[in-house]
Amino acid sequence: MKIQRRQILGMGAAAALSTTFARQAWAQGFPNKPLTLVVPFAPGGNTDIVARTVAVALGKTLGQSVIVDNRAGAGGSIGAMQVARAAADGYTLLLCGAGVVVTVPEMVKTSYSRASFAPLGLVNKSSMVLLARKNETRFKNFKELAAYARSGEGKLIAAHSGPGTPNHLALLQLESLLKTKFTTVSYKGSGPALVDLIGGQVDVHFDQVTSSQQHIKGGALQALAVLGPAQDPSLPGVQTVAELGFGEIDGTTYVGVLAPSGTPKEVQDKLAAALAQAVKDPQTVNSARELGSVALSSTPQEFARILDAEYALATQATRDGRLKAD
Repeated sequence: MKIQRRQILGMGAAAALSTTFARQAWAQGFPNKPLTLVVPFAPGGNTDIVARTVAVALGKTLGQSVIVDNRAGAGGSIGAMQVARAAADGYTLLLCGAGVVVTVPEMVKTSYSRASFAPLGLVNKSSMVLLARKNETRFKNFKELAAYARSGEGKLIAAHSGPGTPNHLALLQLESLLKTKFTTVSYKGSGPALVDLIGGQVDVHFDQVTSSQQHIKGGALQALAVLGPAQDPSLPGVQTVAELGFGEIDGTTYVGVLAPSGTPKEVQDKLAAALAQAVKDPQTVNSARELGSVALSSTPQEFARILDAEYALATQATRDGRLKAD
């Protein structure tokens, strides 16, 4: 029997429509089993605490358990690689800062890239501050520190929490603003850097309020400036670098949730909506406040813009030769 061209086109349209309906029906039934939220860092850290609170709230919203799976190592790339390789069905998600998916691949060879993930939304943000010892005599405020740093290249000894971390990118931004270079010391995390700052081995450290507020409140350290667009409510009276007249710098640390990039749009939309609701859960809000951070929801597009901004910083620093793995 001869099949006309119009019939073939009709059959193709019907098949496409059938596939669309099947995807929509599948998305409507999602999720029908527990989800896994991969955290690419060790248990007990700030990111892990955020993840566990968000997982509980997200589970309540979706009606399924959300299991936190810590996969630490290689600057977060081990956990990110696991999610990039996972089935793109919405059941395996990644919770991390932008650096894991855009900065780490700029420094080392990874099997994933920024394009391997679909951003679903932000869940948390924390301010970064420039810290010095409370009893520091060479500079008692940010303006004096700027003058000290400019008085001789490499004179200021500055610590950060490892290549490509938000702390490191904030340091690079401040070097550019002050038009000078620091002697930089790289640490494997904020804890060891804070110990050496308090002990006098380094002059300043770039750190999140979440990690440093206990030392500030305890009187060992002082915050010289907030490295972000606005003052932090946990540090009343501490001005931003811009307010002090030195230009814009944003060291805000954003944490969000991503899915493998091939995840169906209908599932991405459902997860994004559930995530936005989970971030507003009172337990999530209170837990963030206790950490010294803010529970922050966003659209996938807003999270994508955060990724774009950090990617621009990372690629420029790489081209300048200032961003490399230890």
